[in-house]
Amino acid sequence: MSFLSTKKLFTIVLISFLTIQATTVQSFNLNNNIKYDYFFEVVKFDVTASSDRFEGYNLFVVERHDGVTWAAFNRTLVIADLDGNIYFTKELYTEGALADYATEFVNSTTILYGDEDGSYLWNLETDITQYLNFSGHHDYERNYANDTYFALQGEIVKEEYNSYLFDRIIEYDSTGAEIWHVNTSNFVDFTQWCPYEDMSGSHRDLTHSNTVFYDEKEDVIYLNSRNLNTFYKIDHKTGDVIWALGEYGNFTLFDISGNEKDILFFHTHALEKIDYNKFIMFDNDEHNQTNITNFQSRLLEITIDEDKMYANVSWEWISPREYYSGIWGDCDLLPNGNFLGVFGVTGHPNTEYGARLVEVNITGDIVWEYSFAKAGSDVFGVYRIERFRFAPIVSTPTFHNLGVNDSYLEWDVWYNFRSKTFFEGEFYISKDDELVESGAIEFPRYWQNTTVRYNISETELGEHEVSLVVSDEAGHLSNDTDRYSSTGSISYRTLRKTGLVIGLSVGLGVSILAGVIVLVWFKFVKKKSIFKRK
Repeated sequence: MSFLSTKKLFTIVLISFLTIQATTVQSFNLNNNIKYDYFFEVVKFDVTASSDRFEGYNLFVVERHDGVTWAAFNRTLVIADLDGNIYFTKELYTEGALADYATEFVNSTTILYGDEDGSYLWNLETDITQYLNFSGHHDYERNYANDTYFALQGEIVKEEYNSYLFDRIIEYDSTGAEIWHVNTSNFVDFTQWCPYEDMSGSHRDLTHSNTVFYDEKEDVIYLNSRNLNTFYKIDHKTGDVIWALGEYGNFTLFDISGNEKDILFFHTHALEKIDYNKFIMFDNDEHNQTNITNFQSRLLEITIDEDKMYANVSWEWISPREYYSGIWGDCDLLPNGNFLGVFGVTGHPNTEYGARLVEVNITGDIVWEYSFAKAGSDVFGVYRIERFRFAPIVSTPTFHNLGVNDSYLEWDVWYNFRSKTFFEGEFYISKDDELVESGAIEFPRYWQNTTVRYNISETELGEHEVSLVVSDEAGHLSNDTDRYSSTGSISYRTLRKTGLVIGLSVGLGVSILAGVIVLVWFKFVKKKSIFKRK
């Protein structure tokens, strides 16, 4: 592809005697948990990168297994930066399926993950792991409002001479006691079995649900059923299906060109809500009923109109054949508008690569990629990924000139990761190293931004510097990260002359944010600063 000629391409080999430069992020000692197991002695991956990537760290589970026998040697939970430096690892069991080892942050210090034995919480700061006393497959989801958890479990239903595998969504409290459930057999019919006859052992694999996504604001669950090419909106109180979208849904479907379609996607993974009417997912393009040899996996955004019951593809990245992944996969929207995807299978057509972790911008250019190369007969697979920071993210401020007495700076602020709930934090504004304003801040869901304002009309002449620092709910400060510090600083000079304003705004992805504003006014009026939430 042409983008490779303009991007930085290099290869990293992790070996047991490799030394990584010490980097401290907040109270996390990033070197304490580094392990160099056999997995890291043999894994080799290529990194493709550009300055357009969204800076941060990656959380994922990597499986190393024999490419012939499929026997798994390692499953390792990994936290790494974008250049391949490994900061945290945790060895997991190798039994069962990699797809049951989903992992994500649930707050600024704690990771929720699954393995063959069930679900766990791992606190990175204390290195304490808590078993949650329930198990499931493919996905676990936290209900922050009730301090409960959702899990998926199989349900076998017999019909005449055949047995069908459905799914149940089960909600557990923190002790592992079941408090709620809904069966997909209540609303899915035997006749909806995939025409390509998906099986799980001796059972007809009817639903194969792989995502349960809880919206606490609406008190609904979005369930993605891979084998039905459909996802469902389910009322949490009643267990009733509100609507379905896909092959067996009640939406009129349109592709990105506005053409009406009977089926919009095939055997998808990682359904997520990113706005009140937008969803993203990984379209594997497996068992494509319109063209079985299409083999083009996609990162997919769908916009819906619940009044008209229309659903259309509003953005897509159709990968080249060399990225095709018939199983596994993920799609995340990043704060800078890029999309992060997992093309996670252990072998891709016409390449020597296994899992390919890819970030693309809105125009479809690859701006970052991990490609795991084969190591002899060993191959590597990844199910999902999560990009994150260890502290909140603060942009460079923008200057708004609404008149001499009403000019202000405004910062965009994001939480540490793609959260599904609202977290509370605090902000601190300093001028010339003196705290001038502080207050509470609420971080929106889905990695959307909020704003902080500061009025800069003042009586003092001369050069000044204003900085914004934001903390999360655990006190991690945006300017305490050595690698990705966000201070939101800007300097400006005031003069008693005719009006001229020059402003500077710099986008995300800059390690240290700074700029200059020159304010030239007739007079200056000191005014109380403003904090505004979106």
